[in-house]
Formats: sequence, C-alpha cells, structure tokens
Amino acid sequence: MEATYIAVILVLTTRTFALVNTCSVPTPCTCYNSSISYTIRCSHKKLTNVPSMKQSNIHVNKLYLFFHVNSFTVIPNNAFETLSFVNASDVYLILSHNYISSIENGAFDGIENVTTELDLNSNNLMTIPFAISKLVNLKTLKIQKNPLRSLDSSVMAHIGQSLTFFSIDLNRFSKMPRELRYLRVLQSLRLNHIPFSHMDMNAFQGVDHTLKTLYLEYSKLEKMPLSICRLRHLTSLYFLYNSYLNENKSSILMPYGCKLPFVTTLSFHSNSLHMFPDIFAIFPSLTYLHMLGNNLQYINYEKIPFDSNLTTLLLSNNLFDRVPYALNRLKMLRSLSLGGNNIKTIDTPDLVGLNSLTDLDISSNPIMFIAPDAFKHNVNLRYLSLYNTHLKHIPVAVTTLTKLFDIDLYRMSIECTCDMSYLKHWNVAAIYRFEGNCAFSSESIKYFIMHSLQSCP
Repeated sequence: MEATYIAVILVLTTRTFALVNTCSVPTPCTCYNSSISYTIRCSHKKLTNVPSMKQSNIHVNKLYLFFHVNSFTVIPNNAFETLSFVNASDVYLILSHNYISSIENGAFDGIENVTTELDLNSNNLMTIPFAISKLVNLKTLKIQKNPLRSLDSSVMAHIGQSLTFFSIDLNRFSKMPRELRYLRVLQSLRLNHIPFSHMDMNAFQGVDHTLKTLYLEYSKLEKMPLSICRLRHLTSLYFLYNSYLNENKSSILMPYGCKLPFVTTLSFHSNSLHMFPDIFAIFPSLTYLHMLGNNLQYINYEKIPFDSNLTTLLLSNNLFDRVPYALNRLKMLRSLSLGGNNIKTIDTPDLVGLNSLTDLDISSNPIMFIAPDAFKHNVNLRYLSLYNTHLKHIPVAVTTLTKLFDIDLYRMSIECTCDMSYLKHWNVAAIYRFEGNCAFSSESIKYFIMHSLQSCP
C-alpha cells in the first residue's frame, strides 16, 4: 500500500511539472491547461512587447490569449506564429486596454485560420488594420474606444463573410459608415457614442436581413432612428444612455406604422425619460422591458395593452412615488422591479391584477406602510425584496404569501419585540432564504420569529 501511495505521488508530481514546463510564455505570464482549453494569461503585467513564445504541441478545442492591460504599442509580424503548434480549433485573443497604434500585416500569421474572437477595445488605432482581413473565420470583433474615423472597405469585405458580432465607437465619424453593408452575416451590432442627432433610412443597409441584436449607446440621437424599422428580424434592442432624446416631439419612437413583431427584449436604460413611451404599439411581442434609470413618475393606463406578453419589467431608479396602477393590466408579468424609487406605501389596489407575479423588488424605497392585504392576489410570489426600506415591523401582508421562498430584509431597522406577536404562527421555516437581522442586535429575524417570539403573550 505504501509503495502504491508513493508511486501515485510521483505520478502527480511529474504531471504537475509537465504542466508548468509546457507553458508557452516566460514569466510573469502563466499558463493553464485543461482537456478542452489552453489559457495563456499575460494581463496586467506592464509588458511593452508581446512576449516570445515557444512551441507547445498541445491539442485543445479552445485557446485563450489574455494580453489586456499592458503597454503594447505595436503588434509585430509573427507575434503569435508559434501558437499554431497548439492545434486549437478556436482562438480568443484579448488585446484590449493597451496603447496599440499599429498591427503589422503578418501579426496573426499562424493563427489566422482559427482566430474567432479579437478584442482591441481601448487602444490607439486610427483604422482597422489590414492584418485583421486575414482572419478568415473571425466571428467577433470588438474595437470600441479607439480613435477611428473611418472603416476600410477591403478589410470589412473580407471579415464580412464570417463576422457575427461587431462593436465600435462612432464619435469621430462624420456620418454613418456605409461599410457596414459588407457584414453580410452580422447578427449583433454595438454602436457607441453616436455623434448624430438622427440616422437616415439606409443606416443599416446590408445588415437589415441578418441583424438580430442592436445596441445604440451614448448617442446624441433625438429619437429612435426610423431606420430600425427595416430590421425585420430584430429580436433584441438596447437603447441605452441616450440623454439627448427630445420628448417635445410627438414621439421619441418610430411612427406608428412601424411594427417590429419579433422584438422580445427592449432596454431603455438611462435615457432621462420623463414620459413612458408608447412602446407596445411598435413592439407588440415584448417579454422583457428594462426602463431603469430614467425620470419616470407616471404611466398612462392606455399605454399598457391588456394582451401584453410581458413577463419581466424593470422600473428601478426612477421617480415613482407609488406603484403605477397601469401595471395591473400586465396579466403575464412574473418579475417586477421598482427598487430605488420614492414609494412610501404599498396599498391594497396597487398589485391587485398581478396574479402571475413570482418576483417583486421594492427595495431602497422609503416604504413605511404595507397594507395587510397588499399581496392578497399575488399568490405565486416566491421572491420579495424589502431591502433598505423604512419599515420598522414585518408587515402582516407577507404572511399571506404561502409560496414565499426568498425574502430580503437587509439594511432595515426591524424592531424584534413582542409587538410582532402576529407573526408567531407564520411558517418561516418553509422560507429557504430569509435575510436580515433584528435592529440593535446580531440575532437573525428568522431565529427571533421561530424561537424568541414564541414566548411572547
């Protein structure tokens, strides 16, 4: 037995040495190997040049190369040539957050047929380097936060045969780049820092029949572009941080004749909106709507259709002083977030129509009162967050939630006294996650209810 034990240790030690010795790069870089992937990690090392790499005859599905957050200025010819001996099927190359202003034409020789993702965000590139056109199977190109002023038609035509995700900043462009039309299989497009107040109808020409996901962020757009109407296969639209929207116009959305029936996800995060737009007239099939971080105070009852399929609605960090009653028309709604508003009470009619609701977040509101039957019709509620509210006692209403699985009472001043004797018969043991402690004590609220409270008259 002892001899076998020593033999096992020797085998494990030998294998550990083999793993260390096969690292393709010198210190301070490190390597990690598994049965399906090989990772070279050289990030945050203050490197000024791509380190020399030795041959490693390893066969893996995925090769991850992390070279971000260094001080590279040039990627020279044959910088990754020896990595061809790794024999990977997919190479993910991360070169973001450097100072790269030049990539030589032969920089990716050796991995040009297998590089599927290239991240060049936050560098000093003035144009998309010709070397990228050699990446014949490139699927993802991230090149945001570079001082680009134009796109090269030749490069775009080459990568357009395989590229499915493309992200870019347009802040130095004088007009929408027409070279997008070369991206014939593009499925996801991210455009940041758009300097135009509007886009013409041909803005997405060439990708209109393939695009499924579109991000428009930090723009000067005064309304949502009419050109989006041509994206007939769009399923997800993220319209984020666009603070120049002109709400004095008849609508910040496209004309009513435009409908995008396949869009199920819409995010209007942080657009400084005061009025709830007529969203469902354009996007009738929404299941996920994100309106977090605006200045909304009211929702017109007529803006919410009875037949909506919406299941998730995020309205956190707005200016609501009560739960918008119009939400009761959302019969399919399962998840509602109203955290970070100015709501002070939850009254009996506020949630009366939300029978399908399973998750409710009303955290970080100055709530001081919840009506005893406020949750009477929310029979399917499983998650409730009252985190950071002003309640001093646990409301009677929560005891009616027979399916409650998770309740968050953190950062609250719950006074654990006999004044809450009405909770003695509440089956808190059935609640899997019960977060929060009594005020002025380290005793958990759950323990107090199950044990200490039972001795109260």
